[in-house]
Amino acid sequence: MKGEEELSFLSEQDLNDHMDGNYPSANPVGETTSRVNNFSSKLNEIGFLRNSSHPITACFHLLFKTLALLLYLFSGMFTSNYIFVAVLVILLLAFDFWTVKNVTGRLLVGLRWWSHVREDGSNEWVFESLENMNEVNPNDSRVFWFGLYAPVGAWGGLLVIDLLKFNLQWLVVVAAALAMSMANVVGYTKCSSDAKKKMQGLLDQGSAGLGVMTAFGQSSGVQSALSGLFNILGGGGGSNTAAADVSVSV
Repeated sequence: MKGEEELSFLSEQDLNDHMDGNYPSANPVGETTSRVNNFSSKLNEIGFLRNSSHPITACFHLLFKTLALLLYLFSGMFTSNYIFVAVLVILLLAFDFWTVKNVTGRLLVGLRWWSHVREDGSNEWVFESLENMNEVNPNDSRVFWFGLYAPVGAWGGLLVIDLLKFNLQWLVVVAAALAMSMANVVGYTKCSSDAKKKMQGLLDQGSAGLGVMTAFGQSSGVQSALSGLFNILGGGGGSNTAAADVSVSV
């Protein structure tokens, strides 16, 4: 019919041309991986993360505790809602406690701890550690222990300030922060001591085994037996010749 536009259909070549030239192929997995790699490379440019084996983990080890401290110190500049700030600070501290206990300690220093209540009501501590603690990156170890002990000192100082100012409402937040921080400090300190004892025990067992082998090799009975064995294996021809000479002379 006149006046009506004729329908046109795209050929396979036209579709290929559009796909090649105008429509870039979507690869969300590749884009996500690229972004993660770019983020890791940017983290590596930070001084204390430059030599880290786990820069993202080290960053998260410091992130939540730093945000909690900053929010506690400077929230008054933006809001006077005590409940809102207190809840946010405690949530950040809870995130930090879980992250340090279950992730950063295992990856940065090769340690892990937990505790459970026995049937008799007593509390049992369980510790895990790498068999060879020399595999731990020294830079990661420094970042971990600094991030573990520094918040305790900071919150302890804030506790003293709040007591001197009789700022009793914030003592609940500071007490919660100290409780969660000290739990990880006590757990990882005990876990580190247990790991050192295990390493020392392995070294003592190796030294004891070496001493037993040395004493066994230096014993007179063993040396006599080895000497006789070497004489039999290496000096058999000489003994037969000596015997033949004796028979001829007789």
